Amino acid sequence: MISKNPYRLAALLIIMIVTLSACQSTSNKNTRNAPLAVGPNAMGQDSYSTAKALPQSDIFLDVAVPVFDPGLPMDGNKVDYDELDEMDIWPQLRRAEAKRFAVETKRAIAATQAFGSVSVVPDANTSADLYVLGTVLHSDSEFVRLEVTVVDSSGEPLDSEEFEHQVSKSYFRDALNEGKDPYQPVFDQVADYVYRLLMDLSEQQKQTLKNTTLVRYAHYYSPEAFKDYLKVSIDRKNGTRFYKYELNGLPAADDAMLQRIEVLRNQEMLFVDRLQDQFDVFQQSTDDPYHEWQRETLPEAVRAREARAERNTKAVVGALGFIAALALGNNSNSTSTSVAKTAGALGSVWLLKDAYQANHNLKVASAVIDEMGQGLDLTLSPQVMEFNEQQVELSGTAAEQYQQWKAHLRKMYHLETSAN
Repeated sequence: MISKNPYRLAALLIIMIVTLSACQSTSNKNTRNAPLAVGPNAMGQDSYSTAKALPQSDIFLDVAVPVFDPGLPMDGNKVDYDELDEMDIWPQLRRAEAKRFAVETKRAIAATQAFGSVSVVPDANTSADLYVLGTVLHSDSEFVRLEVTVVDSSGEPLDSEEFEHQVSKSYFRDALNEGKDPYQPVFDQVADYVYRLLMDLSEQQKQTLKNTTLVRYAHYYSPEAFKDYLKVSIDRKNGTRFYKYELNGLPAADDAMLQRIEVLRNQEMLFVDRLQDQFDVFQQSTDDPYHEWQRETLPEAVRAREARAERNTKAVVGALGFIAALALGNNSNSTSTSVAKTAGALGSVWLLKDAYQANHNLKVASAVIDEMGQGLDLTLSPQVMEFNEQQVELSGTAAEQYQQWKAHLRKMYHLETSAN
């Protein structure tokens, strides 16, 4: 029932408007409660060191970071372009981000100095003790949101979590931020998360993972010889079904076949090491245009978000004004009409795609990103790999060259075993 007391309604309207306005504001007051510290190592640690404190351990897990899932809306196995347009996603940009975010995540994890090798790979079809699987849920230069799942070499997901970071609209005003990635805090969050999961593992669990990694790799080359060491089943955890690999035992350390396979694994890892240089080159070549995109679209993203917030506030106020007009018996009051017009005008918000189409700097940046973000995989120049005095030329994308090299190593293994 609508109150007929205009003063009571007016007071209610004022309270609602003040409350809504307060929700839109944030405090920028500086707090000066940090303890004063001077002199060398005054805070108990070196401020420049990002290494984490680890208990004494001789077991370092190797980490693979596959190129992220770009998070494009799908209709079956095809991109849903209507949904893509509604979500205002630029697919080439998002695919480039899928590679860039994997590289930045790898760097942040490696900076903890808590792991063995940390490598970006084209996909999860590689040998590692831990896999960091990422999906880009949102990225518009102001907000970035990622979903990360960590899986161990037994195939079991250890955990899954979402991470979000909001870039300050004044970020690029500070000259000290020149050349820095405004998204860096989200990658540091992911690295801390992976580090915490590592700290939950006992030495025995880590050794079991190392053993599982090696036996699974040996099984890939010779299923017949190593099938009795692995038990494979389908398991479920937190609603996710996965293939679970459990050890039934270990081959002898001096097993001749296992030693040969370890040599081949080292050759495969040599290719993965070379691949890191290629991903670094990709990162460097996209740094300038990508940061230009962030710099130019950040104000538009902030403006669009603020316009949506203002539109929603105006809509609420408009509804209250309409109610007030009814209560006052004046349905023709121009207040509701005026507010409705304002809310309607705010319904047309800025879209990022319109921003970069109209901005010269973004046109230049988008041309580079278009070229670098055509697909998820990295296109490499042909390269020659050598093993046992045999050379093989690899060509195509990173994943294709990786598969070609693994196929060659597998062929070499079978030739050696048949000769013996």
